[in-house]
Amino acid sequence: FRPREAFYFERHPHWFAGHMSKGKVKIQQKLKDVDVVLEVRDARAPFSTAQFELTADLGGRAQRLVILNKADLVTPNVSLMMRNTIEETGLPCLLTNARERKNLIKIKNFALDHVRARHPRSLGVMLMVVGLPNVGKSTVLNGLKRIVFSTANHQGPHSKLVHGVKRTESRASGTPGQTKQVSFFQLSNMPRLYCYDTPGIMLTKRRNDPERNAKLAVLHAMPDHLAGQVYLADYLLFRLNRAHQFQYVDELGLEGPTDDVRFLASSIWAALLSGNTQPMVACHITWGAQHFLKLFRDGRLGKICLDHIPGAEEIHQLRQLKAQTEPPGPWGPPCYPEAPA
Repeated sequence: FRPREAFYFERHPHWFAGHMSKGKVKIQQKLKDVDVVLEVRDARAPFSTAQFELTADLGGRAQRLVILNKADLVTPNVSLMMRNTIEETGLPCLLTNARERKNLIKIKNFALDHVRARHPRSLGVMLMVVGLPNVGKSTVLNGLKRIVFSTANHQGPHSKLVHGVKRTESRASGTPGQTKQVSFFQLSNMPRLYCYDTPGIMLTKRRNDPERNAKLAVLHAMPDHLAGQVYLADYLLFRLNRAHQFQYVDELGLEGPTDDVRFLASSIWAALLSGNTQPMVACHITWGAQHFLKLFRDGRLGKICLDHIPGAEEIHQLRQLKAQTEPPGPWGPPCYPEAPA
């Protein structure tokens, strides 16, 4: 089997709902009171899911911590390379799995150890989670709160850790766009920790980078129908085959790997209806493609990173190219050149 060498990007999916525009304004208003900005990214695309539009103007007003969530869906060596690459730029980075609350306690330790609160006597340390839709912002906040209450229960009835703190949690869902407003939560009483939960804000559309939009759509940062389930399944199949990730063959009971997304979706749909007593009138390609996407998002098709993680030598070459190249803009190139092979 020889996989395809290239993918034809015929669509430019993008999503920017009305609540995102309102949320972006609200976030910028609240940032002046924030001590720590928790930028949550998806570890399967650590660069494509960076919300650089909200964090570009932070300056020295707030400390920024990059959280690579869903790190269990990539291999450990790739996750360590991602963390090292981000930390080389001067940004602290943390690998987490918010669903299982792994490493979330380090967020609290980072906030207390590296941040000087603006209002230590009255309010305490103010956090804010930001990021693209469906990267796990609300899950990170809820995980922090559950850890605090679990610690308080372990300490006993005289613990003041959660004295006066409500158990209210943020609404977490696997559907993008569920959080539509900026909400305020208290995490603990002693020490006093507070956090803003924010809606996922999509990046500005870039027509010269359709692959980034396809990656975000595959990771469910936008509704599937905007790009089309079959189109997204075809791109995912292309990436799995190119990375020699053939776990889908065993998961779906196929005879071997394939590049035909319609055959793949038809096989999935036939398997889904194999236990149905009603006769199958027609094969629904879209539903089979949707199931294929769900398997990937649940981590059942292998561990893969959709972004290229550059090595030390490649980073050095890129920096040299940027120093010698005219910056992107209306009168310059659309983007910086790639590093030579």
